[in-house]
Amino acid sequence: MRRSRGQRDEGGVATSVRRTITRNTAFNTLGRLWEAAANLVLTAYIVPRVGLAAWGLWALVSVFTSYVALLDFGIGSGFAKYIAEHAARDEEHEMSSVVSTGLCFYLLLGVVVVAVGWPCIDPLIALFARLHPARAQGLDHTAFLADVRFLLRWGLVLFAVSNCVAAFTAIQIGLQRMGITNVVAFVASIIKVVATVAFLEGGHGVRGLLFANAAVMAFFAAASVAIAFRLAPSLRVRPGCVKRETMRRLFSYGWRTQVSRLSNILTFQTDRAIVALVYMQFGLVGVYRIGEEFAGKMRQAPALLLSAIIPAASDLDARGDEERLRRLYLLSSKYVCALTIPLVAFCAGSAGALLRTWMGTVPHLDVSAWVLRVLAVGYLANVIPGAAASIALGKGRPDVQMKAGIIAMVSNLLLTVALVLSIGFYGIPLATALSMFLSCAWFLAAMRPLVGVGLTELVRVSVLWPAVASLPGLAVCAAGDWLAADLVGRWPNGALVAVCAVAFAAMYLAVIRCTSFLDAFDLDFLGNTLRLKRLPGFRAWAGHK
Repeated sequence: MRRSRGQRDEGGVATSVRRTITRNTAFNTLGRLWEAAANLVLTAYIVPRVGLAAWGLWALVSVFTSYVALLDFGIGSGFAKYIAEHAARDEEHEMSSVVSTGLCFYLLLGVVVVAVGWPCIDPLIALFARLHPARAQGLDHTAFLADVRFLLRWGLVLFAVSNCVAAFTAIQIGLQRMGITNVVAFVASIIKVVATVAFLEGGHGVRGLLFANAAVMAFFAAASVAIAFRLAPSLRVRPGCVKRETMRRLFSYGWRTQVSRLSNILTFQTDRAIVALVYMQFGLVGVYRIGEEFAGKMRQAPALLLSAIIPAASDLDARGDEERLRRLYLLSSKYVCALTIPLVAFCAGSAGALLRTWMGTVPHLDVSAWVLRVLAVGYLANVIPGAAASIALGKGRPDVQMKAGIIAMVSNLLLTVALVLSIGFYGIPLATALSMFLSCAWFLAAMRPLVGVGLTELVRVSVLWPAVASLPGLAVCAAGDWLAADLVGRWPNGALVAVCAVAFAAMYLAVIRCTSFLDAFDLDFLGNTLRLKRLPGFRAWAGHK
């Protein structure tokens, strides 16, 4: 029996969305999961060798360079969007203009940042020490002070050089070649592991971490430039391609994303600076960073589903296909929630055992575990609207995300002051988590005019049943973590984590299948597109209702 044209179109929509998400997500998953695993292993290797104080210093260097990065007015945030649009329209000269203009801008910015920032490092260190002289640990030791000065100055140089590569890297993203992107990232992670071990074993201490980053950056820059010209043979990078109009468009798009970027820095990095400023203990910064880093790696897993959406949304927006955008939004949000909510529940319930498995006998892991629990729940509110944020950017509406960023920033600052004064150290992660929930609620409601999906519908379709299905596993994991709080050693704690993970997964899958969360399309997507039907037991699980 022949299908009508409307039926064929609807099937084409589903197939296109499915292929876009599946292909790019598969590539991203392979690359990013490896990168996350490699970084977790590296952290467990690094901390015992450099110490918590040096680890805290290294964490603060990344905060410093993140704030310096705001000086680019968000120019780089528009590279992938405009490259995707120009590629969809076969505007090869305009792609060259985007890359050439971006490179020219970042070259000039890098020269200015290094020239101005290099001599300002000593006054900055002196100011930091004067804020609370009695507790400025480490800054009165010559060797440690030299490390601080070295990392901050050369961190600026690496920042300036790496920015110049951004326009070339955007070619891969804009053309939706996620497989290539992740192969490069995989090789870079191998180089990072080898270089880090070599420099630390060579006795370079915390400076070795910067040397390792420099080695990775050199490879990444060379690979990104070579691949850009291979993917776009007509690409030309020359002064004649630098256009004022291109710069105007990049600036017009980018400055509105700056608020979102600043909000992300406040949300994901500034907590370390606050710990340093309030308590003036680099070791405590390192303890906080351990819990924060694990929560961040947890957040990366569901974010893999989102990384392919911006170029896909830009392409659909350029074609004026609003129905596909709506479908993309609902499907992406649904699958992100199906993965994120149980992952957050498992990490929060098993936080202590997870960190003991990861870090071994590092001191004060109980503090890091509570940081992980609080931030993991907060990051849930950051990941859930990820599909909406990607689609808003793809439609050229960064102003919506900008307003959400303002809400997150203002509420985070106000809540941090109030909670630190009232409950102390744990008020820092709690303020971050609460601000993310406030911003999330507003942002999802504001997306309704753009995609035709309201907050109530999104919660009903995407959030409700994964949350319900995660409750039994959360209770089991929390009980196991509490009863085994004194368990010592990586292997015993690892065994506990494995048992809890299996129990959680079994309960989650059983409950979610008994709800209305998964429809025929979802089961077909899991079984045929992702080929999970090859797994033992999948057919029985999918057929049970």
